[in-house]
Amino acid sequence: MSKVRFRSGGVMRISDYYLSEVVQLSYFVMKETEPSHREHRRAISILKRIKRFVYGTDKTEKINRLINEDQQRGTLPL
Repeated sequence: MSKVRFRSGGVMRISDYYLSEVVQLSYFVMKETEPSHREHRRAISILKRIKRFVYGTDKTEKINRLINEDQQRGTLPL
């Protein structure tokens, strides 16, 4: 058994890059699953929480810039 101790508050540090990755993954899950699927509902709740955090900390521009950079990155056709 691991000796992980949880503190009250549930605080976690995450960089803006990985926050943008979580947003993109959540949108992908929402697009690829049916609305009645459990993962679809979970992705919606994660996005609500992330949006509340991003708007509260005024990181909207940076997160949007990171998402746009990732979407515009060149990829090789399959």
